[in-house]
Amino acid sequence: MKSRFPAFGLFVVLALCLFATPAHAQTAEGTPGSAVSPKYDITQEVTLAGTVSSVVKSTTPEMQMLGGSHLIVQTTSGKIDASLGGYAVKAVGALSVTPGQQVQVTGVMKTIRDQQVFVTRLVQVNGHVYKIRNEHGFVLAPEPRKGVTKPEAKGAQL
Repeated sequence: MKSRFPAFGLFVVLALCLFATPAHAQTAEGTPGSAVSPKYDITQEVTLAGTVSSVVKSTTPEMQMLGGSHLIVQTTSGKIDASLGGYAVKAVGALSVTPGQQVQVTGVMKTIRDQQVFVTRLVQVNGHVYKIRNEHGFVLAPEPRKGVTKPEAKGAQL
């Protein structure tokens, strides 16, 4: 007896093969202790105190530093490059630091492009704490100035 749909059997076999591999891949367990570390691990956070030796408001390619602003801080164990991200010294109510001031920086030391960089989350200067990054290491955007709102934020009429 001849089949009405001779290619149907072949189609079913190919479809089963196609769907069998992804189903198996989804059930496989991930490898614990992956070699890739998170960008910012708050459990590795430390607080360092020192004197600001220089303030870099924006970097250039020749400086071979991460983009954004930096504090070069002299600590008891040497100089550190404290990366502040792009907004810390430019926003309204921004961090205002001058060379010679005492600061405390809280963050995580990372090796980025073969250089030691202190990824800063908090800066304390003159009794004020400036939050630079959140707990996951993402740079915080500046807060909008009070009294300045966009029309759509007020529910403007069309």
